[in-house]
Amino acid sequence: MKRFFSKVVSRSETISHSVSWVMSIIAALVLCIMMLLTVVDVAGRYFFMSPIKGGWELTGLLLIPAASWGMAQCQINKHHIRVKLVLDRFSPKVQAIVDSFAYLLGLGIFSILSWQMVLFSIDYILVPVGGTTEILGMPFFPFTLILASGAGIMAVILLLDLLHSLAKVASK
Repeated sequence: MKRFFSKVVSRSETISHSVSWVMSIIAALVLCIMMLLTVVDVAGRYFFMSPIKGGWELTGLLLIPAASWGMAQCQINKHHIRVKLVLDRFSPKVQAIVDSFAYLLGLGIFSILSWQMVLFSIDYILVPVGGTTEILGMPFFPFTLILASGAGIMAVILLLDLLHSLAKVASK
């Protein structure tokens, strides 16, 4: 049973890390598009007195994949901000317990976020009035689904980190 569990976790890590990597590449490309859009919008506004119609709106919508699709890769590489001043003074077992609690909390938050964004997407699809941006009239539901997928993959990564952290607690 332990061997089966280990294979499932290993395969889940392989898949989720690959998906996360692709999502982070797309997030970086979207960030480049946002920067280009902002430069063209500002140049059009100040040099030609003609900004891009809905430029701010589009930049705000593009921020969703740019931010949410890079989070999981950041978690995989542990590139997030972490205050270790106090935690480093404890034993590795206590550190693993604190990590487990943090992963569990993050798993809960990102799972709820993903679930709620799926519900918002369904509402935006089913309700014919509203659910679109003010200037461009773009529907919100693709962007709520993008946020749901970003939070969902983050939840999977946090679950895998939680399992590894719990294994450290059990072994020490």
